[in-house]
Amino acid sequence: MKEFLTRTTTAVFLIIGAYVIIKFVPPLYFSLLLFLLISAGAYEFIKLTAPGTYSKIVLLLSGAAVGLSFTFGKPALLETIMIVVVLNGLFFLFAVRRQEKLATFVRDIGIHFAVVFYLYIPLYFLLELKKLGANYLFFLIFVIAIGDSFAYFLGRAIGRHKIYPVASPKKSLEGLIAAIVFAAVSGWLALLVFPVKTLLNGMPVGTPLAVWVAVVSGGLTGLFSQLSDPIESLFKRAAGKKDSGAILPGHGGILDRVDSYVFCAPVLYFIIKYFWV
Repeated sequence: MKEFLTRTTTAVFLIIGAYVIIKFVPPLYFSLLLFLLISAGAYEFIKLTAPGTYSKIVLLLSGAAVGLSFTFGKPALLETIMIVVVLNGLFFLFAVRRQEKLATFVRDIGIHFAVVFYLYIPLYFLLELKKLGANYLFFLIFVIAIGDSFAYFLGRAIGRHKIYPVASPKKSLEGLIAAIVFAAVSGWLALLVFPVKTLLNGMPVGTPLAVWVAVVSGGLTGLFSQLSDPIESLFKRAAGKKDSGAILPGHGGILDRVDSYVFCAPVLYFIIKYFWV
């Protein structure tokens, strides 16, 4: 009971905080808050993966370059990626100065790049959704929350066929199907609760085709949520940890809260970009 109250209290504060930030904070300050959030997750990621050689400064500079690219468009993302590659390559060139450090060099530089390409770049698509409008972000959060909830409860109730025996032993095919179905339905509900102006290049949101676009978008978001979450679980399993951290009472760490968004934020953004507006 105590754990339930702790989780519920934390969840309420997170929901209220997220709503206020998404609804009222301008994109520039939203970007800064997002940078701090991702950097906290990057710190947890480094603790999980425990590289032998790494630099917090280089990682923060890499993340800042990504943030500047998404916020101002300068440098462009391709140029930013090259900056990140050169910056991290030069760091390891001068950091690996003893023969024994070669044993972990490939793993360590891979962890550096993982922080950028697995965390900073995908999660900065949350800013892209925010620029399109607050309701697009609310759509994402709503669909993921509904899909994940039904995946959890129905998976526990009727789940028999395990699909990620190493990453997430409790996740089942039945839970995955439940996530897709209920996320699809919640896509339609989200369109009613958090309306956007138009879908399909100007089509009013009330038309049947527009509703189907929202339903399919919700289903795809639910699918990728169920694919994204277990990847973070692999890092935790490899480290022998249940949670990525303990900063959120009853909910673990930052990574435990944003793992679904790693895939879903870019996926929904591209769906919206190419099919919605």
